[in-house]
Amino acid sequence: MARKAESRARRRRRNPEPVTRHAAAVREGIPADQTNLTRQERALLPDPDWVTEDDADAIVGRRREREPGRRYSLEEVLLENGYQLEP
Repeated sequence: MARKAESRARRRRRNPEPVTRHAAAVREGIPADQTNLTRQERALLPDPDWVTEDDADAIVGRRREREPGRRYSLEEVLLENGYQLEP
């Protein structure tokens, strides 16, 4: 008795996921050029061109450890750089 030939057709998925082609990579964070990072701090970044929130937290922590003195609040820094605070 001969074997039944198997179909070479692909099975269709019931709910295929949409395919996104040529999508631009989504960057989180801000460009490192817009910051006041030193060369040593920039070398610590996984991507030296972008600073994420986690990277910034680590850098601020290191600065606090090595730089004793007056601390500036976020509101003071924003006002100095011309940003308006929302009430």
